[in-house]
Amino acid sequence: MRSPRKVDARSKINGSHKFIDDYIFPDMIYGYLYYARCHHGYIRKITFPEEFDLKNFIIIDYKDIPGRNIVPEPEPDQPFLVENEVYHYGQIIMGIAHPNKAILKQFVEKIEIEYEELTALTDIKECLEDESNAFGREIIIDQRQSLEPRSEWIKTSAVYYTAHQEQAYLETQGMIAIYNQDQRSIYVLGTMQCPYFVKEAVEMIMGDKITEVVIETAEGIGGAFGGKEDFPNILAGVASLLAYKAEKPVKIVLERSDDIVITTKRHPSRVEIETYTDPVTNKIRKLKIDYRLDAGGYLTLSPVVLSRGVLHSFGGYNIRDVFIHGRLLRSNTPSNGAFRGFGAPQAFFAIESHIDKIAGDLKIDPLELRMKNILQKDDRMPTTQIIREDHILDCLNRVIEKSDYKQKYIEFQEYNQHHDNKKGIGISICFHGGGYTGNGEKVLQSKVKMTIEKDAAVNIYVANTDMGQGAHTTLAQMVSETLDHPLNKTRVVIPNTSKTPNSGPTVASRTIYIIGNLLCDLSLQIKKEIQGNLDEYVRSHNTLFPKEYSRCFTPDPTVVFDDKTYLGTGYKDYSWAACVCEVFYQTSIFKLDLKKIWTVLDIGIPVNPKIAEGQVEGGLLQAMGYALTEYFYKPDFGRMHGFTDYILPTTLDTPEMDIEFIHTDSDFAKGLGEIPMNYPAPAIRNAFHHATGIFIDEIPLTPERIYENIKGKS
Repeated sequence: MRSPRKVDARSKINGSHKFIDDYIFPDMIYGYLYYARCHHGYIRKITFPEEFDLKNFIIIDYKDIPGRNIVPEPEPDQPFLVENEVYHYGQIIMGIAHPNKAILKQFVEKIEIEYEELTALTDIKECLEDESNAFGREIIIDQRQSLEPRSEWIKTSAVYYTAHQEQAYLETQGMIAIYNQDQRSIYVLGTMQCPYFVKEAVEMIMGDKITEVVIETAEGIGGAFGGKEDFPNILAGVASLLAYKAEKPVKIVLERSDDIVITTKRHPSRVEIETYTDPVTNKIRKLKIDYRLDAGGYLTLSPVVLSRGVLHSFGGYNIRDVFIHGRLLRSNTPSNGAFRGFGAPQAFFAIESHIDKIAGDLKIDPLELRMKNILQKDDRMPTTQIIREDHILDCLNRVIEKSDYKQKYIEFQEYNQHHDNKKGIGISICFHGGGYTGNGEKVLQSKVKMTIEKDAAVNIYVANTDMGQGAHTTLAQMVSETLDHPLNKTRVVIPNTSKTPNSGPTVASRTIYIIGNLLCDLSLQIKKEIQGNLDEYVRSHNTLFPKEYSRCFTPDPTVVFDDKTYLGTGYKDYSWAACVCEVFYQTSIFKLDLKKIWTVLDIGIPVNPKIAEGQVEGGLLQAMGYALTEYFYKPDFGRMHGFTDYILPTTLDTPEMDIEFIHTDSDFAKGLGEIPMNYPAPAIRNAFHHATGIFIDEIPLTPERIYENIKGKS
């Protein structure tokens, strides 16, 4: 486990690294996504400003689409461009382009659209409370044991809410599309997570007008967190159609205000939990969960987010009698999509908060309740999957020891009796399944490729992008160390669909876990062939090179999952984690501060410990914002036009972090990118309860929410 610096570190520091807005092509013009300013309604009239000559603008709407006006998604129900009915504020109506950005901006600001407005549902709770809003497939996991509750068992029930969250990536969404009339081809350069998803989208919108579509990522991608998984499909589709009509390169880079308004966000959730607990043994005997997500205007990715959420909703606990009902509800807000954690943060906020609520009903330490019920080796999940390791228990034991939780739990209770301001300490545990849910990896059939050149340079070809997380460094490092070959002669080539095989999307904590381990397998195959030093072998067999090697993902035949009943192995391998949070609550201003967070994780081998630690630090800070500050205040619509009121944590808010990886002697690397997002929010909420004795079952815990909750109970 070495920690070489990121391959792009120097170029990012000196400013030579190119992001999408740094690219300029001859005769390039600039595009804009013109979107609806109506929550729900019909378009009755579009009026363009008379002071502009329309011949100087390239304007497209749905009637210009030569292919199909449907964005390819797991649930393909969203149009690229509105045809008649607007279903949410921010829905794309037209693409408009012009050589001058300033003139383009003046033009679009003066366009007027007359709507016949219809009833719209934009309030999160109103959406999630009304079961008639349900749409799409429901998921049920039914492992009820016909166990009737005994009179002495303690019934605990509550409803937990989470809100939208903005990805807040450093670089906004952007694409450049170039149409080659002679070759009838489209080349798209952009900031994205999933080049092959974008390729499919461009092929869909362009239809038979194009014979070849090539998608390439920019050299740099300034963050994504899931936000550049699905929305780039729309952006690339519209940019391509504009380029086709203009016969010129078209660049669209969203202004931050537009990016926040129209792009996908984390799904708001409502999770209702009912449990029955034996007060003698402190064992949870029955668990019932109603897990709901606000999908927004269209389903798109939401069914997949629902799947993962449901499969994590029961938490890290051994409960035999379980019934889980998962469903999606529709609102007139932009479709929600992928975000780090992908439905699991909502699930863990609910179940981990509920565990503390049960402990309160039993009048015992929340740690004691967790220890009595935690999943251990040979236990079964509600999906019937058998647990093969005690690593979640190991994480919990280690974090309790490191944080001195037991002593602080008592000390803070004593402190709070004599001080106006309060101290609190809270726990959470969690897991995260690596790779696609259920049979997803079998369907993907990911493929990787490597070439060895005449100078023994190793080029790695995968579709997985480096969006700042260091993936291209760690993938190259895995190959370098497996081949015992210099890292400076091993590199990942920028993903390009004309050169790179489809290794699947950069999502689901799968880049290192699936693709990295697949590259290691391929490297072992090469190592077996050369039987020695690669440099020496290439020199002595130079006529054989350059040479290409490839390998496809081979699913484990023992892994079986039923997509209808949701029983079986949801994920072959899990990463595990536990954390303790220490908070300080200022009663006079209703402000909750996170002072320190301890976290212990099992992710197998951390390929590059420094990069892994950085991933955890970023995830903890993002989760802290989710728990405490990040909230869209506008009451009639869940989005806004900038960061003025959407409060992101800054360096001044950053708590002390104590991060440790255990079981690092594992045989392979597991997923890391998402799990740090899953557990801080409930631990912070539980620490607030320890400090104040007040249960608040909704995040973020802003001063306003704390005040309203206390005022409502006074």
